[in-house]
Amino acid sequence: MQVKDKGLVLQSIKFADKKNIIKFFTKQHGVVTCLARISRSNSSKLKPSALMNMSLVEMEFILKQNKEIQVLTEVNCLHIYSSIHKNAHKLSILQFINEVLAKTVKEQEAQAELFDFVWHSLVQLDEMETSVANFHHYFLIELLQHFGFDPINNFDSDNKYFDCREGRFCGVEFPGPIGLNEYSSELLHQALTSNVLQQKLSNAQRTDLLESILIYYRFHIPGFNELKCLDVLKEIASA
Repeated sequence: MQVKDKGLVLQSIKFADKKNIIKFFTKQHGVVTCLARISRSNSSKLKPSALMNMSLVEMEFILKQNKEIQVLTEVNCLHIYSSIHKNAHKLSILQFINEVLAKTVKEQEAQAELFDFVWHSLVQLDEMETSVANFHHYFLIELLQHFGFDPINNFDSDNKYFDCREGRFCGVEFPGPIGLNEYSSELLHQALTSNVLQQKLSNAQRTDLLESILIYYRFHIPGFNELKCLDVLKEIASA
């Protein structure tokens, strides 16, 4: 059955001469893996430029329910990034988001709300003219809501330590990575209280907040281990 869908390229692996195995996150079909015969000819419906990681595309493929790998027949970019690939900071955030999604989005069923959030977030990142220093913090926090284990922001004078296991603040400080200390807990509380995109944080605060959020991810998502692009992101962000 030939189907059309909106998709985001998560990963492209060279399989053979002019063939790639490409993993998409799609709106109607969840994660879809396709075989693509790529060509640079003007008449080709599968051009390399539309199949780069994190491309936002409209795609057509032959769907066979009993097959793990589908056949991609056509792909076209629906949004061409205008600023991300010219801005080292934005590009490092895009690569970070790519790695996070590759580790977290794995369902082979429709997740339309999650897809729309990711799509609009990437367009937002591309179009932002103000500082993007906190964008990846914002993205990670919002993403948790779609996974169903977003933290409960019950922070107060009696509950000022975040418990990563329970996803809420409590009155007892647990050692890391089970819990966060008072300083890190308050940073997380502030990020959950208001739009973190607009908060003014020092480089040290951003690093601390990011590490706290990632600890929480590791507790609740199996296989969510170290991110390869994290060091690059931190280096560019602090430059």
